[in-house]
Amino acid sequence: MTKNEWEQDLEQRELEKKAYNRGYRAGANIEGVTEALKRVELLEKALLEFVGYEDEWLQTKSDLMRENKADLVTQIIYQRQLMRELYNYLDDDVRLKLRTKVESHIWPVTHRED
Repeated sequence: MTKNEWEQDLEQRELEKKAYNRGYRAGANIEGVTEALKRVELLEKALLEFVGYEDEWLQTKSDLMRENKADLVTQIIYQRQLMRELYNYLDDDVRLKLRTKVESHIWPVTHRED
């Protein structure tokens, strides 16, 4: 192998290495995008479950049974975050009424509406 062939071979290997790294980084970026899209989908699902006034938006029992435990836990956490955020947008008097109503359902004996 001559010096010129050796340099060309080395240059070719460097180009292949760079191409491999570009492909690896692109694959890693796609994986990150996939995770972000999955999170957005779960947030959309949580929003539709929360404000879903039409039955077609609500998940059925069979749909929920198909999900794995980790996805269900994540969905519940997103629903809680969404409810907290929406609750924080309410006026103080509306918050108090809502809180009283929820507490009356949880502790019906101690809280009575007048």
